[in-house]
Amino acid sequence: MAFLFFISGLLVGSFLNVVIFRFDTGETVVSGRSRCNTCKKTIAWYDNIPLLSFFLLRGRCRKCRERISWQYPAVEVATAFLFACAGQSFFIFGSAESVIETVFALGLIAALIIVFTYDVLYMEIPVSALVFGAVWTLLSLFLLWFLPSPREAFLDSRLAAGLIGGLVAFALFYALVFFSGETWMGEGDAWLALLLGLVVGWKLLLPTLTLAFGSGALVGIALMLLRKKDLQSRMPFGPFLAASVIFMLFFGTMVGEAFGFFTV
Repeated sequence: MAFLFFISGLLVGSFLNVVIFRFDTGETVVSGRSRCNTCKKTIAWYDNIPLLSFFLLRGRCRKCRERISWQYPAVEVATAFLFACAGQSFFIFGSAESVIETVFALGLIAALIIVFTYDVLYMEIPVSALVFGAVWTLLSLFLLWFLPSPREAFLDSRLAAGLIGGLVAFALFYALVFFSGETWMGEGDAWLALLLGLVVGWKLLLPTLTLAFGSGALVGIALMLLRKKDLQSRMPFGPFLAASVIFMLFFGTMVGEAFGFFTV
C-alpha cells in the first residue's frame, strides 16, 4: 500500500512543480502542456515521467541541452516519500475516518510543499496555497468531528482546538510583523502561522513554534559559519514553519505525550 502512495506522490509532485513554476510566471495551472524553461519547447510525454525522465535525460533538456533544475526531482521525491508515510501512518482498510484523515494529510502535504519550495526560491509565500491549505484543514476537521457517532462536544474537538490555535498563532505573528515593519518576518508568515495553528491545535502550538524557531536558528548559524549568510542577510522563515507542521502531522501524538498532555 505504501508503494501505491509513493507512486501517487511522484505524480502529484510532478504536478506541484508545474504549480510552483506557473505561480512565478503568473500563468494558470491549466494554461497548456509543460515546456522547457529555457527553449520554451513543449516537453514530450516520455520526457515528463516523474523522476525517471530526469535521470534518463541526465538532467538536461532533450532539445536545448540546458540543465534541468534539481528542484524537480527533489519535489517529486519529497512528495512521494511523505505520501508513502501518510498512507502508512493513517490509512486503514474499512475505516471511513482513516480515509478522511489520510486525504487530509495528503492535501495538506501538497500545500505545504508548495509553500516550502516557493518561499525557498522566491522569498515569498503564495496566498492561494495558504487559502487552499486552510480551507482543506477546516473542512477535514469538520468532517472528522461531525461524522462520527456519538459526536464529541465541539469544545473538545480538534476543530475547536485548531480554531483557537490558528487565531493565537496568527495574532502572535501579525504582532511581530506589525511592530517590526516586516523586518523580522513577512505578512505571509502570519497567514502561514494561522494554518499551522489550525493543523496542530492550541496544545501543540508552543512545541511546534519552538521547533520552527529552533531549526531556523540552527540553519542560520550553520549558514553563517559556512559564510553563506551574515547577520544582515534575509532568510525565508516559511520553510521552517511548513516543515514543523509536517513533523507534527506525523509525530504530534508522541510530542504531546512527551509534554504530558493529550493531543487534540
